[in-house]
Amino acid sequence: MSMNQLITKLSKPSQVASTLDWKKLNGSTVLALNFHSNRVGIAVASHPSTGQPVMELEPLSFSKYQAAIDADCLERFSNIIDEYKVCAVVVSWPLQRDTGRMGAACGRVIYALEQLWQQANDDRHNVLSRPFCLWDSDHVVPKQRQDPSKRVDAFGRCASYGSKEEATKPGDDEAGENETLSHGRRKEYFASKERYHEDEMTVVCGVWNDFCKEHWPELFNTSFSEPDARHVKESSIKSVEGAEESGPEKCEKETNDVTATKSYDLPKRSSLQRNSLIQIR
Repeated sequence: MSMNQLITKLSKPSQVASTLDWKKLNGSTVLALNFHSNRVGIAVASHPSTGQPVMELEPLSFSKYQAAIDADCLERFSNIIDEYKVCAVVVSWPLQRDTGRMGAACGRVIYALEQLWQQANDDRHNVLSRPFCLWDSDHVVPKQRQDPSKRVDAFGRCASYGSKEEATKPGDDEAGENETLSHGRRKEYFASKERYHEDEMTVVCGVWNDFCKEHWPELFNTSFSEPDARHVKESSIKSVEGAEESGPEKCEKETNDVTATKSYDLPKRSSLQRNSLIQIR
């Protein structure tokens, strides 16, 4: 499957959100995926109106630098689809934060999606048989539009493309490798490591939370404030438990409270009022 064919299978993020809106009543969920060089982050989320938090599952691990989708991975995805009634898929799209370009991290995502499509035999259990979309949780493209130096015109030209970037100086351990017999140390330019590992800066639950915040802002804000509400309930329970105390401890506590109140109020009264209180006592 070529990249062009894969692009034709992509759905809009709004279509993925609409699919979950239609199928939320039967308990359907959305599968969030975050592809890395040696693993795949997996999370399952219900519609935000249900109030259920996103569930992060155990990631799929690969041997380092060999992100190959094998039969075990396909079986794991099939089990997840059946168990959690997956109706759509959201895939993290890790664009480069400084340039907005599709770097090595995006290439790994495309490669993994192509493998998923080619190796899946049963369309019903294929992850990509559901509506799936790419989601940039960092919103790099809108940020690029706000910066005039990073805007790309209709011809693909951008002012930042012509800017000279600083080279990373090789360390002492690399000096021997960069030395030659006749010319001494060579000057080598290294691309920023962050550009090759943009996917390491995102977590799969964060991808879904950002997707949810963008498409259901009211529901997301309501669910986000739930921890504060639970905290208030716990505080009220503690206050009720304290009110039920009885015996010498309660009397001693009330006496201390009254004494503290009197000592706090006395300085606010005039000397004549304080003398009258002393005479009464």
